[in-house]
Amino acid sequence: MADKNYILAIDSGTQSIRAVLFDIQGNELAMEQAHYEPYFSLQPGWAEQKTDEYWANLCRVTKGLMAKITIDPSAIAGVGITTQRGTVIPMDKDGNALRNAIIWLDRRTVADPPPISLGGKLLFGAAGVLDSIRYAQKHSFFLWIKQNEPEVYKKTHKFVQASGFFARKLTGEFHDSVGMVTGIWPFDYKNLKWYPINLAYSPLGIEKDQCVTLFQPNEILGHVTKQAAQETGLPEGLPVLVGAGDKQSELLGAGALDPRIAEISFGTATAMHVMTEKYIADKEMRFFTWPAARPKTWDIEMFIFRGFWMVTWFKQEFGYREALEAQKRGCAPELVLDEVIRDIPPGCMGLMLQPYWSPMVYNKFAKGSIIGFADVHTRAHIYRAILEGIGFELKRLSQIVQKRIGVRFEEIRVGGGGSKSDVAVQIAADMFNLPVSRMETSEICALGAAIDVAVATGMHKNFDDAVKAMVRKGRTFEPNPANHRIYTDLFNDVYMKTYEVTEPLNRRIAQITGYPAEE
Repeated sequence: MADKNYILAIDSGTQSIRAVLFDIQGNELAMEQAHYEPYFSLQPGWAEQKTDEYWANLCRVTKGLMAKITIDPSAIAGVGITTQRGTVIPMDKDGNALRNAIIWLDRRTVADPPPISLGGKLLFGAAGVLDSIRYAQKHSFFLWIKQNEPEVYKKTHKFVQASGFFARKLTGEFHDSVGMVTGIWPFDYKNLKWYPINLAYSPLGIEKDQCVTLFQPNEILGHVTKQAAQETGLPEGLPVLVGAGDKQSELLGAGALDPRIAEISFGTATAMHVMTEKYIADKEMRFFTWPAARPKTWDIEMFIFRGFWMVTWFKQEFGYREALEAQKRGCAPELVLDEVIRDIPPGCMGLMLQPYWSPMVYNKFAKGSIIGFADVHTRAHIYRAILEGIGFELKRLSQIVQKRIGVRFEEIRVGGGGSKSDVAVQIAADMFNLPVSRMETSEICALGAAIDVAVATGMHKNFDDAVKAMVRKGRTFEPNPANHRIYTDLFNDVYMKTYEVTEPLNRRIAQITGYPAEE
């Protein structure tokens, strides 16, 4: 039998799924990818995906990968899974999905949430999450299904995420990882376990026994069944592990085990993350604290809901020429757009943007804005203003987090599709006045899942050793002092004041126009 020197990682996101083969040194040896429709909307604000396509695409990429690799399949130590977070799939006892997946982009709300009992108020109040629970009630997919699709709810044996769905299909078990649990679940985030009492569940419309069994991010939760092996092409009996959500896995894949190292994920939703050994919550929900991809640690997340989605918006609305040029060259449109904005100075000649293209959790009235237009400005200036606006907002949130954790960031690492843009990464370096490194592999989310497998199977004895062996930085962007001074003045004297001024104006806009509606 061959030595176990290889790891298979599956990274299932909002728009695609990838199967990636790594060796014990973290080298990416092969990759197979399948794209699919990001979501469809049966009603305005809804966002759903077909679960049968989840499984069909996983089988497609695993079969494709296994067909192209030359190594002995028995040399694969295990398969690690990471997926998009916040996706809800009701499943019956036999492991069949009962409806489409409701994904994290869905904005449906519950019309009439039930009142929280006195016991619930005491429980959640003591934990400091009562306001978060009230928000979660209004946006609970479980409660929505219970109220609007009672027949589906009645048949539901377990509510799972995309990760739990794959775990059930691969292993036959209703298992998942602690690292996959985020804000939609009745979970004790401080102690990293399901709440032990039932009254924690009813406000969200879910029963305790409808939750899956959770494992630590570096614990094997099952093995590939005979049927799954036939459908996926994976070896029967291969250990299966779910590490953590995609953003937490990126943080681990970037090797950011120290809270002095932050990671920015330039994805559909742009987020900045830092790993800590202490649980810190924010009652105002300006940042979120989730279980990390490393056991008994936490991932503090600073979140811009639409983040690099705004870049996609720009490309669709204004970037047709660049998209065509990128297609001709066979490269990403961001690389062509970088050329367009290369000579635009920091500050965009007075153009500034607030990146609230979607309301924030802590302020539903927040709206995007672009100020400072003059006759010199072109669509290229708007594009750079988007990148700078994302940077300004991350800086605002990071200042809150650094003060709360008592640690100053000394380095930033980046991942996600947007990290391919040299301009975006350089803006981050200049904005924070810190070195910002692009990682050697672009598949750092999958690498994070692979690191969990490496520790779980004993390929590396601990996370420090695994990261040292498997994680490598690529190009590092150093800050430009002159640019930093410009960004500092714009941030302190304009961006922060713009936020203060527009917040009450946005509330008045909502009152006049009726959007967004008062809750």
